[in-house]
Amino acid sequence: MRAFVPGIFARSEALVQATRDLDRGRTAAEAVDEQLERDRRELVAVQEDAGLDLLSDGLLRWQDLFRPLAEAAEGLSARPLVRFLDTNTFFRAVLVEGKPRLRRPLPAPELPKGRWLATLPSPLAFARATDGALDARTLAAEVLAPQIEAYAAGGCALIVLSEPFLASGERSGDLVAALEELPKVLPLALWLPFSDASPVLEKLAEAPVSAVGIDFYLTSLDALPQDYPKEIMAGVIDARSSRIEDPADIREFVEQLLPRSSAGVSLTQNGDLQFVSEPIAREKIARLAGARTPVQEAA
Repeated sequence: MRAFVPGIFARSEALVQATRDLDRGRTAAEAVDEQLERDRRELVAVQEDAGLDLLSDGLLRWQDLFRPLAEAAEGLSARPLVRFLDTNTFFRAVLVEGKPRLRRPLPAPELPKGRWLATLPSPLAFARATDGALDARTLAAEVLAPQIEAYAAGGCALIVLSEPFLASGERSGDLVAALEELPKVLPLALWLPFSDASPVLEKLAEAPVSAVGIDFYLTSLDALPQDYPKEIMAGVIDARSSRIEDPADIREFVEQLLPRSSAGVSLTQNGDLQFVSEPIAREKIARLAGARTPVQEAA
């Protein structure tokens, strides 16, 4: 049973302050870069110390899920601010100014080859960010596919495709068709953060992904069909609460979950850890790792 933490990680107070100082002309960009690198090294060390199986750089340089890709692509730009779900955070909506094409893939993070995961928007989430101006299949083929190829060449072990909008009314058929446009060069996981996955689980059983990420704070265990054919990325850490989870409670839940998945279970959080403070996010990583080992030993 693996454990890992995809998505955007919480920034340290030092990094938040450095970014504010840069915006106000009180520091140089080099100082922010140095703090970003310190935060990245510390996050990797926290994951290593916890014994996580796959490592993430926490997307500390990403302002939101869409902007870096839009800035690296022709025909796209990211400008208007849009609230993300019901949180106090925002993303920049993607404006379509021409035919999209990834101009230069984003570089692979400085992490051990074969041991790191990447988080990207799902094709349908990306299309939602354009307010329907582009379809999911086009974005999958022209922007996400070359980025996935580049990450695979850089030693990525898993691509987590974040899809926060599907369960709130987007069309699962469009998503499945768009996923077919993505290269099968490494495992893909579809992550449904901060949402009740019940309405789409059966449809996603046919999707061309190896794993489905489920928020089990909003999704009932009973909603998961028996012998589900995909690996379950179990969201057992709540990324929208500062409450620290009890590993014993997580273990008890996972023991009930294991018989329902024929492809296995991995442990993760139910959404990006940027929504809690950095010290809390670190402690949640430790609790996630602490919940896993006794379950493995029992199995």
